[in-house]
Amino acid sequence: MASHRAHPRPSATRAVMIAVAVLGFVLDRATKLWALHALSVYDRQIIPGWLSLHLVYNSGAAFSLGTSFTVGLSCLSIVALVFVLVWVFPRARGWLASVAAGLIAAGIAGNLLDRLLREPGPMRGTVVDFIAVRYFAVFNIADVCITSAAILFIWWAVRSDQTVEHAVRRANAVGASSPGAEGAPEEDR
Repeated sequence: MASHRAHPRPSATRAVMIAVAVLGFVLDRATKLWALHALSVYDRQIIPGWLSLHLVYNSGAAFSLGTSFTVGLSCLSIVALVFVLVWVFPRARGWLASVAAGLIAAGIAGNLLDRLLREPGPMRGTVVDFIAVRYFAVFNIADVCITSAAILFIWWAVRSDQTVEHAVRRANAVGASSPGAEGAPEEDR
């Protein structure tokens, strides 16, 4: 039973990736449309002095970097999304990697759609940002998806390394204690 949870069926992980990607993308689109309507005139203070909802049109990447490189960012986003769909999705194993893959796809697709469809035109469009954290940045749900995916991928990689190290130590311990292991040449152990 435990091995079933540790290694879910590929169809289950694929379903998780797709569900997370669709949910993240829809949530990003819905919140951006809401922000365009509700925040066009007034900001909204959530935690006064720290967190507010403030509409910003970002032609750059995260933290408004690369504002004069919008076409390049659009092309990079297309390549990244294709990479995630073609290379990452088929190789993601386990729930953590599946959720991370879905989140990264949702985030890339959400911001890419803005770049493709918003003014001033295709590949040059601005991204709608609206979550403002004092002394930090203004961002959106797609950015939250991308950042969360990065954190999950790092956590997954660390956990995978620990699992591999544990398996190697266990195999070495079993091999060293097996009959005849002491007399075997070093490369056979």
